[in-house]
Amino acid sequence: MRASPKHGFRLGLIGWPLHYSLSPVIHEEFFRSAGIGGEYIAYPVQPERFIETVSKLLGSGVTGLNVTYPHKGAAAGVCNELESHARDLKAINTMKTVDGHITGYNTDIYGFSRFIDVCSLPEPFFVLGSGSVALAVDYVLHERHMQYGMYCRNPANWSGCKSAGLPEELSDALITADAGTVVNATTLGWGDNDIFPLEQSLLGNMVFADLNYNSSWRWRNNLHKRGVNTFTGEAMLVHQAAGSFEIWTGIMPSTAAVLKMVKEKLEEMKKGCDCC
Repeated sequence: MRASPKHGFRLGLIGWPLHYSLSPVIHEEFFRSAGIGGEYIAYPVQPERFIETVSKLLGSGVTGLNVTYPHKGAAAGVCNELESHARDLKAINTMKTVDGHITGYNTDIYGFSRFIDVCSLPEPFFVLGSGSVALAVDYVLHERHMQYGMYCRNPANWSGCKSAGLPEELSDALITADAGTVVNATTLGWGDNDIFPLEQSLLGNMVFADLNYNSSWRWRNNLHKRGVNTFTGEAMLVHQAAGSFEIWTGIMPSTAAVLKMVKEKLEEMKKGCDCC
């Protein structure tokens, strides 16, 4: 394991895979803008090695970790304590250790709430997904008393605030909807050729909010070419990262410049790929 950087924080991201992640770039900018030292390293870890690797990292001087797919549920079980939001969702995306005591947090809730405001996403919301991100979306919409519906493949296993319907019911709901926001809270879109289970013709008057940020996803890019207003999840990514940074350092970083930088990087990636 790495030695601790002089006068700095040792932070990182754990997930599988991580080749797509912009989190290290985001946190490096947070360190720079906050005027403090530190490092933020991506640790790609397969599920069967998660518990062992987290223990080694936190025992070696790493004091904070972000947790992403597919480890958010397992990470909650590693913690000695969960803050209120993480306890409600039973899933975390942020870990902090102090004197060996590990606390789990969920800043996806803060990130999605800011995403709604930054992008001015209209009600009602139609959310597809069943994992930890979908739970955070459901929590935010419920707490903000917004109009929404949840949809997933196995509604009987869904544990959110609002009961869920099947994906086919989402299609039926969109037929009669005049406007609103369809939220992709699944992992669909990380693969360039992934197909989202909706006819694109149903989204003509809708906003499509993709909580992923793969600029090469053909299905979403084709939707945009059809004139549908689309957003990718960089605003949620940056704001949940800022929430984690504050937990670890006590400093809430400025996000405007970082969000602009991330959007520019995504645009460069889009131009450099065959994504149409």
